[in-house]
Amino acid sequence: MDVDRPRKVGKSELTLTPLGFGGGTIGSPAVSNADSEATVASAWATGVRFYDTAPWYGVGRSERRLGMALAGVDGPEATPPRESYRINTKVGKSLLPEPTRDDRNKTFSPGGHPKTVRDPLSGFRVNFNYTGDRIAAQHYDSLQRLGHSRVDSLTIHDIDYGYHSAEEIDGHLRELSRQGGGGAKVLEDLRADGVIAAIGCGCNLESRNAASWDGSEHEDLIERLCDTVDLDFLVVAGGYTLLETRALRRVLPLCEARNMGVIIAAPYASGWLVAPGQNTTYMYAEPPAEIVTRSNGLQAVCERHDVPLAAAAIQFVLAHPRVAAVIPGAKHPAEAAANHVLAHQPIPAALWADLKTDGLIPDDAPTP
Repeated sequence: MDVDRPRKVGKSELTLTPLGFGGGTIGSPAVSNADSEATVASAWATGVRFYDTAPWYGVGRSERRLGMALAGVDGPEATPPRESYRINTKVGKSLLPEPTRDDRNKTFSPGGHPKTVRDPLSGFRVNFNYTGDRIAAQHYDSLQRLGHSRVDSLTIHDIDYGYHSAEEIDGHLRELSRQGGGGAKVLEDLRADGVIAAIGCGCNLESRNAASWDGSEHEDLIERLCDTVDLDFLVVAGGYTLLETRALRRVLPLCEARNMGVIIAAPYASGWLVAPGQNTTYMYAEPPAEIVTRSNGLQAVCERHDVPLAAAAIQFVLAHPRVAAVIPGAKHPAEAAANHVLAHQPIPAALWADLKTDGLIPDDAPTP
């Protein structure tokens, strides 16, 4: 499996390095500016040329840091040509200035999680809105934070049951629709005019929306989103990993039917597949007992073949023919370098055969 040759994203003209960089972690205030820039530089040094970010990550901090880092990856006097790398950021959340904290603007998801958070350092608060006017403004604001005059793709962020009730989702889909708020038209016009090369949409499976995957709710929602906007790809986080393959059920076949690409976020399941049980969570929560049991099985097979579990995790998702790229996060230069090593780790075919024989991955799951 070639993990270096750029891959085409669905029906679009966008191509990406298969190993990308997830910018969520460098949005954390616990990561210093210096470490975030060094981490991006470390990823760049390994050949990564695809960088994912969002206004949501650190309430603007990830975009600001990524932009600064990319301007200096070749040294202070040598900014790399803009056409030599790709940036994906996201739309659907505006960052509104709130100099004095006003908790009347704080809202919660159906599960009680904070939804419209405010960053105490910058004084900006998140506000969900998918109308055309707001998406155009969000795009412009992201360019300002990044310090770049363009991004290569825009992804619709977090229309799902982890953040919204069914009624709120209906409202946001109306905002996005051509007949309603016009968000879809703005995105498609940006692509038609060559301002961006591709349109994506997030597809998440994590603790806060796990119940919507138990039946068909989330998959039905993804189909509605695809009917609302002409999408080029999905960013799948949590729904397709070495531990969780429910995206094989309907989401990945939908991408195949509509010639859409897939970008895999959180390939290590929020760090769990790097070191199961070692002070890490599974998709941002305590792991269910079944996940612990299966993790132990995966670990045992990997140890038998002298392969790091994390290497199997990242190479497994890259083996699916719809997957254009994987975007693991990193908060330290050593983690960015490790992602490259893990993606290139030799893995014998017998390991994949053993995982299937032991019932740890589905028989129909593509493997390298």
